[in-house]
Amino acid sequence: MWGLADSRLDFGTTAAIVAVLLWSRFGWIASGPWEWDETLFARGMLHFELAAHFPHPPGFPGWLAIGHVLVPLAGEPLRALQWASAAFSIAALWPLVILGRRVASPAVAAASALLVLFLPGPWFFAVRGFSSTAAATLALTAAAVWAGGLRGRRVTAFSLLITAGFLIRPILLPALLVLWLCGAVTVRPRKALVPGILGGSAVIVAAVAVMVQLEGGWSDFLRSFAVHAGSHAARLHLNCGGLADLGLVNGVGGLIAAAVIAGVAAWGLVMWGRRVGRGAVISWLLIGSALVGPLLFLQNRTYARYAVPVQLAAAPLVAGALGALPVAPAAVFLVGVAAGSAWWSRPLLDEQHRTRLAAWDAIVDAEETARRSGWAVVVDPEVHPFASYRWHVLEAEGLVTPTLELSPRAPEGWAGIDRPWVVAAVHPGLYLPSITARETAYGEVSPRLERMSQQRFLRASVIENPPLPVGQWWSRAELEDGTPFMWAGPEAELWLPPVPVGTLVGLDIRPAPGDAELLVSLNGEDEVRLTGWSGRQLVWFRCRPEHEDRPLILRLDRTRGYAPGGDDLRPLSAQVFSPVVRPLGLAYGGAVAASWDREALRLVIDGNHGPERFGKHGSGIWLKPEAHLRLEVDEPGALTLSLRSPRPTNPHVVVDVEGAVSSSEVGFLRGSAEVVIELGPREVEDGVAEISLTSDPFVPSEAGRGSDPRELGVVLVSLEFRPSEPGPLCWWE
Repeated sequence: MWGLADSRLDFGTTAAIVAVLLWSRFGWIASGPWEWDETLFARGMLHFELAAHFPHPPGFPGWLAIGHVLVPLAGEPLRALQWASAAFSIAALWPLVILGRRVASPAVAAASALLVLFLPGPWFFAVRGFSSTAAATLALTAAAVWAGGLRGRRVTAFSLLITAGFLIRPILLPALLVLWLCGAVTVRPRKALVPGILGGSAVIVAAVAVMVQLEGGWSDFLRSFAVHAGSHAARLHLNCGGLADLGLVNGVGGLIAAAVIAGVAAWGLVMWGRRVGRGAVISWLLIGSALVGPLLFLQNRTYARYAVPVQLAAAPLVAGALGALPVAPAAVFLVGVAAGSAWWSRPLLDEQHRTRLAAWDAIVDAEETARRSGWAVVVDPEVHPFASYRWHVLEAEGLVTPTLELSPRAPEGWAGIDRPWVVAAVHPGLYLPSITARETAYGEVSPRLERMSQQRFLRASVIENPPLPVGQWWSRAELEDGTPFMWAGPEAELWLPPVPVGTLVGLDIRPAPGDAELLVSLNGEDEVRLTGWSGRQLVWFRCRPEHEDRPLILRLDRTRGYAPGGDDLRPLSAQVFSPVVRPLGLAYGGAVAASWDREALRLVIDGNHGPERFGKHGSGIWLKPEAHLRLEVDEPGALTLSLRSPRPTNPHVVVDVEGAVSSSEVGFLRGSAEVVIELGPREVEDGVAEISLTSDPFVPSEAGRGSDPRELGVVLVSLEFRPSEPGPLCWWE
């Protein structure tokens, strides 16, 4: 390969380079899928279905065939495709060297090949399950065959190699067709092309026939192409980005590196013209235009993986540009640049090898959580390909997989669910927070890796049992204090996971201001009617025996929605905040200063002044000397009242529960006290605990403490209720 006088040294050097390439590829195989296209390829090997994009049209039959061959060795489809890509990346060394030798010494040709193989893009995507590297290697091999002269069986080999490249990556058809035409015009006699044409056509016809059979007929096969082409064309206007965003640029390390390589390649074209002839330059220009043109106008120009064939093809041009220089310095320089590029690229490969894509990480975590708990997994449509692939792999291994459902916002429609769930989402803003506050975020890749990626699926979340919005909803927003909420349309549902009988379910809701009445119902039975001007409030429902073991469906019905005005024309029906789920046997409590806090605790206070803030001690509510607490409580337990007495006199508090004195006097220690009240079956018989607190009055203005004329008792800060017996196991346990 290197053209050294000592053949053993040449062989040893070549073997060392191949060993480095083997290590650099197979030692840095990606940790899993880093984009859904490679997942679609792998999933298509398990069950070919173009209509569902497994894989997406045009089917990539050659790439899937290679994957099928390697699956017995690799163990699973994605790993088989990663191995295939890595192997083809190593194999690309030989055709690149052969082409480079047309215009440079063997050493310079080999060093140029190494340089492009260690550019960020060609190395980064070589260890992934994409088809670009394999197709480019076969096309370069066809070009190398052409460079050696198209005669005899070489003509047929040339055509079959291009056919293979086409079947592996059909979207390279423009460049492959131009390559074949440029080579075919040099063939004499023309009839020598016939075996290759017939052989290639036969292979293509066979591949199409297999795909048609798997897809269920020509109608379904062609419909899949039409739908995919239409959706792709509809997104072309989003194919934007400046020069620095081009995949052609990112794949070589940035604008400076891209400018240098482009300049060197341009000079290389001149040298090809001088040493090989004008026809070679014309062929290079035609093939290059057919490669680059679709990258700029027909495909996603910012995706660096699409540019790998262009970057690999630059090696012979680089060899041509440096071929006139002294061999040893030129080769050493190129090898040094290759080493520098590898050093610069290695952190990208290492991050991709050691960490998982956020969406894939979320799917794996959600599946494992659901399998342990007996839950279902709900996924966003964008991550469904990842989930579908993992489920099929696990089923092929004989494992029982959890129920898998698309989220309610999927265009297929909500299928419903009959058990608790865990959501794998790349758009967590489409859900209210988890009822149990169990939410895990994934992501945070390095900026360099983000630029090299397609900049999607890099952040994801696993949310345990969030309320599922079904119907017309808008993305989650926040009040000024950070409270999350979602706007619902006139017909909307909020699904909650199954809860034990007796569980109290509250919905924090505010109707959009308007005349129409809002009806809130639970499972189509219990109903609460709210006027359109009622403001924010909590509506409560109780889980009946007939509701057990099935999701709770809170339905919101309103005859119309109301647009906020201005540019906001959304028909808003209700502002929905997080539900409150309180099973029997579960302790609960909290502050009582704000009216909203008391509503959440189902607490009513008669005989109180407004809430106040007491410095570092936080907020509380002043009770009058005679105050009455009415607490809705459904089971026996211990009620703890946290009191403060920020006054100079002893309040002599007496607590009375339904006429039975619980404490003749509460002792305050440094201004605070906790009163524990045992509520037995008799005290909660009607679902309400009645508690009176009597204190000696204190009037600040009469005691020379300012001008406050209020009669004050003590301050109620918070309460906690702890049931006597734990309730039945619930889904969060």
